[in-house]
Amino acid sequence: MTNETRAALVLLKAQLNASEEAMLRFGLLRDALTASASGGGIAAPTAEAERSLAAVRARAQALVDFLTQTESRSLADVIGRESDLHERLAVERILRAVTRRQEELRALVQTCGQLLQTSAAFVNYQLNVISGTVADDTYGRSQPVAGPSPGVRREIAMFDADV
Repeated sequence: MTNETRAALVLLKAQLNASEEAMLRFGLLRDALTASASGGGIAAPTAEAERSLAAVRARAQALVDFLTQTESRSLADVIGRESDLHERLAVERILRAVTRRQEELRALVQTCGQLLQTSAAFVNYQLNVISGTVADDTYGRSQPVAGPSPGVRREIAMFDADV
């Protein structure tokens, strides 16, 4: 196994481990968001998910730096230079596993994003119910006291974006 292939293998394994950790953390975040419509109890899972995603990004940057150092366009180029067929196939298998895991992670992050949006909408709705305001009056910019724009029914938004 060449030194470049060995280095690529080490980087890919680190990327795979970071991706699996992120999958675990985002799975826990998804479970927390699913368990509570208001988003209660998601602070710790969110922080852990963010840290794990930062680790995935750091590993991805290490791969980019490696490609720059080896003057290669892609990991497939580096792996393709390996003369030992068994070694090349083993590294390609890990590359495919990393690619698959990152696609799964991307889908899970998107799901968590949608759940966060739903949670925010629920909290917004609850604020509107508690305050007795119309949904459009909760967030926004205050209108001048003397003559708000036509169609605007409020003078001051509950959570004023101007403040």
